[in-house]
Amino acid sequence: MKHAENLKESFRYAFAGLAYAFVTQRNLRLHFFSAAAIMILGWIMNLPRREFIVVLAAIMVVMVAEMMNTAVEAVVDLTSPNIHPLAQTAKDVAAGAVLLAAIGAALLGLWVFIPRLVSFGQDFMVRWNNERGLTTILLLVLATILAVAIWFPRTWHRDGYPTSQDH
Repeated sequence: MKHAENLKESFRYAFAGLAYAFVTQRNLRLHFFSAAAIMILGWIMNLPRREFIVVLAAIMVVMVAEMMNTAVEAVVDLTSPNIHPLAQTAKDVAAGAVLLAAIGAALLGLWVFIPRLVSFGQDFMVRWNNERGLTTILLLVLATILAVAIWFPRTWHRDGYPTSQDH
């Protein structure tokens, strides 16, 4: 097992972990796309800064939970290649943590966004009329993120990371 000898290596390993999770975990890609869509929606609806920060924190909790779930699954698969009830319990509890975080984030999102949905069309048109270029760029960024989330992992194969078909 490799140990980071300096800060640069620590960051390199951390980014390798992010890349691995993004490439191999369909749900993380779904969370990533959803997060981008929600952040753009928050910008369009001109969310107050505090609510924007709370929504971002909820998104990060879900993504961290998803990555911890991936780590737990990898360790369980390594230490218990045969199906064992305790190994299954560890995997189920880790997956349950992700589900709980996602439910909490969804409820928070509903609480923040539902009151504003009535004026969504109007908010969008105000942004479109006042900041057409930036709005177009953000919509293109969202489309790009969706494309990356769907197609990129199917073709990316680096450092022995399995493609989405291998996993």
